[in-house]
Amino acid sequence: MTASDRTLTLYDAFSEVPGGGSVAGVVGSASGLSSERMQQIATQVGAPATCFVTDLNARVVDVRFFSTLTEYPMCGHGTIAVFTWLVEEKGLEADPESVSWTLRTPEAMATVDVATRADGRPEVMLELEPTVAEPCPVGAAEVASLLGIEAGMIIEPVGLEVASSDFTHLVVQVDGLATIVGLSPDYAAITNLCRHIGADTLAVFTTETGDPGVTIRCRDFCPAVGTPEAAATGTTNRALACYLVRRNLAGTGTDNSVVIAAQGVEMARPSLIRTEVSMVDGLPTRLCVGGVATRVSEETVSMC
Repeated sequence: MTASDRTLTLYDAFSEVPGGGSVAGVVGSASGLSSERMQQIATQVGAPATCFVTDLNARVVDVRFFSTLTEYPMCGHGTIAVFTWLVEEKGLEADPESVSWTLRTPEAMATVDVATRADGRPEVMLELEPTVAEPCPVGAAEVASLLGIEAGMIIEPVGLEVASSDFTHLVVQVDGLATIVGLSPDYAAITNLCRHIGADTLAVFTTETGDPGVTIRCRDFCPAVGTPEAAATGTTNRALACYLVRRNLAGTGTDNSVVIAAQGVEMARPSLIRTEVSMVDGLPTRLCVGGVATRVSEETVSMC
């Protein structure tokens, strides 16, 4: 490895074992890289997210997140991978009581809590602003045609969940597991619709999970930002949790809800995402999303 090379560490985020969750690559000591070179590396890596750690100082971690096409303002599964890497490689402080850090990107800041589980693995929870429901310009019939299903299989209303300076999600509830397993997405049409209405992803879910420990089963289609379908997405699950609690679908009946989402099953990359939501007067006011990441491999990339 030359002086201009760096190690890229690949993680399966939101998965307890290799082969599940969503892949994120982590490159440390990336402060000297241009935006253009970061994008080139991310495109070459081909993962849903490649994360470049540009600084670590006084409980502040500076990171830039890239898909194969664009830079993300924030990335849930990338955050899980980055902080797991920092614990493993840089001795980042973590204990069973959790330690808070600040994650900073060029467009956003967030609090990240890192705790050590009983098995010694770090659990990472990213605090995010709740999404806000906005009027949705499309209905069930138009969305159904993009997913290869009948309009009657969609439980209305279709939702548009927006986060300030972050992602926007088109949220669609379908009538059961058979429907979500049988989706046949038209990725080009989904891209066109998302760009037309200003959405980043099309998130489909059902409350029929077949598992009492799981709240929803979901699929997240993200071709507009470079990933046809994502196996695990923290920011999308933030939006889904907000949609659920506003419509009393989270099943707790209290001001504090925990939503456990199973995602990536249809991709043979199963993941579990935990979202904790606090509410006041039925509206989400504080939210954390997270889980664990599993290291799978390392490779060398040139910084030049």
